[in-house]
Amino acid sequence: MHKKSNKSKVGESTQVIQSMIEETRFSIYHDRLLYFMWGYLTLACAFTHYVFGYLYEYSEPYRVWAFMFLGAVVHFIYLAKKRKASRVRTYMGRVMAGIWGGMALAVIAVLFSASELGWLVIYPICLILYGTAGYATGMILQFKPMIWAGVVSAIGGCWAFYQPFQNQLLLLMAVIIVSYLVPVHMVQPKHEEVKEMGKGDLSHE
Repeated sequence: MHKKSNKSKVGESTQVIQSMIEETRFSIYHDRLLYFMWGYLTLACAFTHYVFGYLYEYSEPYRVWAFMFLGAVVHFIYLAKKRKASRVRTYMGRVMAGIWGGMALAVIAVLFSASELGWLVIYPICLILYGTAGYATGMILQFKPMIWAGVVSAIGGCWAFYQPFQNQLLLLMAVIIVSYLVPVHMVQPKHEEVKEMGKGDLSHE
C-alpha cells in the first residue's frame, strides 16, 4: 500500500512538471511575435551593417544597431501590458525570466566594456552567452531543437573568435537563423493544451 502511494505521488509530481513545461511552451508560442521581432530585427541589423560596411563602405555602418533600442521599447511596453492583464507569475516563468534576464545583463555588461575588450570579441561572447541560455532553456522545456540551437550558437561563438569582423557578421546572421528563428518557429504546444489555455485567456478577459 505504501509503495502504491509513493508511485501515485511520483506520478502526480511528473504530471505537474509536465503541465508546467507545456504551460511555458504555450507562453512562448503565445508571445512568438515578440521573439520573432527580436530575431528578425537582429538579423536585419547585422545584414544592413554588413552591406553598408563592406559592400558600400559606409564609414559608420554600426549606427544601424540603434534600432535595437526601439525593439527594447516595444518589448518593455508589451511586458507592462501583459503584467497588467495577468498578475500571476508561475514558477517556470520566473525561471525563464531569470535565465534570459541574466543573459541580458551579461550582454549589457559586455557591451559597456567593449571599448576595453575590443569589438572583435563582443559578438563571439554574445553568441556564447546566448548559446548557454538557449541550452538551459531547451533542457528545462525538454525541447531538443533549442538544446541543439544552444550548442550550435556556443560553437559558433568559439569559431567567431578566430574570424575577422566581417565574417563575424556573416556568422552572426547564420546563427540567428539556425539557433534562434528556426527553434522559435518550431515551438508548438500540444493541440489540447492550446485549446485549454486559450479558453483560460478568454475567461481572464
